Amino acid sequence: MIAVTRVALSSRCRTLIYSLAEWRVENAALEGGDNPQPCPCCRRTGFYAPRQADGPRFYRACKYCGFWQDVDKTPHEIIRYECRDSHWVADWKEPHEAWTCPECKTIFHPDEAVLWPSENPTHWWGEAPVSGTQEDYRRFWAAKGMRVHRWGIP
Repeated sequence: MIAVTRVALSSRCRTLIYSLAEWRVENAALEGGDNPQPCPCCRRTGFYAPRQADGPRFYRACKYCGFWQDVDKTPHEIIRYECRDSHWVADWKEPHEAWTCPECKTIFHPDEAVLWPSENPTHWWGEAPVSGTQEDYRRFWAAKGMRVHRWGIP
């Protein structure tokens, strides 16, 4: 595997502030059926969303450029993994974390991280609509054989 040189977040992206109140507004908009918002870093729609993890932990992230920001913290770098065996699965992790593909159980390590779609002009995610409704994105991902999130965002 070739080592990946990550393009750092721009200085504008590294200084963004994000509150729980902003997270709630963005989440409520998507839950209410609004069109997906653009990523505050790369400005691409269809990949960015407010998200929630166990804890509960509230954050926002873009699966196109790798922008990631926990509520009340500064944005930071994350890495991307892809497994392209007889299937195609992708996930993201902190730069020190390994990842196990849920389909084939292959273990990937940080030196096996891949470029973000925004950094790879041949990545098929570039075919996604540049803007659209939740339904537009659901149709696109379903046509590609991907699991479709209720907001149409992977």
